[in-house]
Amino acid sequence: MSCGIYFGATSICLALHKDGKTDVVANDSGDRVTPAMVAYFGKDRNVGLGAKQGRIRNASNTIVNVKHIIGKNFNEPFIQKLVKESSCKIINQKNLPVYEVESNEKRIAVTPQEVLVLIFKKMYSIASSQGGLDVMDVVLTVPTNFTTEQSNTISKAASVAGFRICRIVNEASAAALAYDIGQDTSAEISNVLVYRLGGTSMSIAVLNVNCGMYRILESYEQMDCGGSHFTSSLVEACAVEFKRQWRVDVRDNKRGMAKLSNACETCKHVLSTLNTASTFVESVHEGIDFQNKVSRAKLESLIQSHLQECLQPVDKVLESAKLTHVDIHKVVLVGGSTRIPKLQQLLRAKFPEAEMLNTLAPEEVVAIGAAKQAALISGHDDIQLLDVESVQGECIPYALLVKVSNSDETSLQTAVPKNTYIPVRRQHTYTVQEDKSSVCIGVYCGEEGSTEEECILVAKLVLTDLPTDCQKEKQVTTVFHYRREGSIHITCTEVVSGKSSGVTIETGESSAFVGESSKSVSEDVNNTAATPEQ
Repeated sequence: MSCGIYFGATSICLALHKDGKTDVVANDSGDRVTPAMVAYFGKDRNVGLGAKQGRIRNASNTIVNVKHIIGKNFNEPFIQKLVKESSCKIINQKNLPVYEVESNEKRIAVTPQEVLVLIFKKMYSIASSQGGLDVMDVVLTVPTNFTTEQSNTISKAASVAGFRICRIVNEASAAALAYDIGQDTSAEISNVLVYRLGGTSMSIAVLNVNCGMYRILESYEQMDCGGSHFTSSLVEACAVEFKRQWRVDVRDNKRGMAKLSNACETCKHVLSTLNTASTFVESVHEGIDFQNKVSRAKLESLIQSHLQECLQPVDKVLESAKLTHVDIHKVVLVGGSTRIPKLQQLLRAKFPEAEMLNTLAPEEVVAIGAAKQAALISGHDDIQLLDVESVQGECIPYALLVKVSNSDETSLQTAVPKNTYIPVRRQHTYTVQEDKSSVCIGVYCGEEGSTEEECILVAKLVLTDLPTDCQKEKQVTTVFHYRREGSIHITCTEVVSGKSSGVTIETGESSAFVGESSKSVSEDVNNTAATPEQ
């Protein structure tokens, strides 16, 4: 069983690829995302929804936003800001930030790594409820700016929890894969902007998709911009309204403000789908109940400045990537805060010609893409590769090039790009001239952009006795399947007549593609290609 995990600052999501399908798994509460929180209460440790529900009464022992302090030094300005704002005490331990909580009537220090292990154990139990305990292959996702040390910390925690780590990929590439960008049409070339706005942070990445490969052109992340700011604006407005009604300032009551914040967060979510919502808090201050009706227009006016702040970095990222708004073909929305209709409207105004991809739940997009990548690595599906710069594994150091005789293809065309991770499947279709009864497919090994003389012929497939009197245009579909063990299986089929030919280049013969000398391949593979399969 293969799964993908998106570990965010405020929530974590797990998707499974099983029986050819990819879907998000609901937790024991029926929710498809789980709060990334851990709470210590007496002898118990609550993870997920239980920790969130008890946060108001147990704020000093509830650990949140652990993702933000992984791999950071205690003296960094951002950590110092967290120390001042966090309800749970953060202390300095060997220049590293560590949480101090009360457990079993004792004050103990809890490292971020220990918190991660507890959260991943919770996700492992959720995955186990779907069966497949014997194999739990997982692809983890991390932000594009994560260091190797930070990625390894998350990977080790997941391993301790019981997962078998296949690969770590960046969140932007996983989000693009969730929508199969560049996978359905291998020849597709496009620029994709992945816009993520979560609970406490935002990130923007620009990807270039070429022949199914993802390359990050530019990325940006901001830690103090997220959906929590929208909630805070609504909380402040409700506090002002409470004071107007009762002549009492609830802002001096921490517990009352915590209750009001929970109610406003729920109200904000409702306003993403409905035009009006109500906030009701029982005994918010000195036994006084509070109820307030909020419209979507009211919320949008309150958060207008925050929305503009969230969109300003988009122009900077495009400028750094040397692109304009017209160059972006697709926009992928990630993160729960992108559900806000006004934000989507502003993004559409910025990219009027781009396709807005928001059919998948934004909190689940990254996990779904990671699960698809896990299926590929585990050999459970023929999904294609992910971003070259963000993954590690065996890859092809040379490109596979094709020349088709008796067609419009007069020069070498790239079939499988250099640095493609295996296993991988590529399909290309070529048009054959109507008066030709045969076609020859020549497959070469070399650098992209090289001439025929500079490349090595590794296979030649010939289709003969093709119809010349057909009314339909003749097309030859060629499939390149680079298998896990290193062998290459190439088949070509003429669509009208159904005639086909194929050849398999075995592992030893194709060793040049994974790093050995190319001289032996040109000799051995030519012998293999001389007797194609009919």
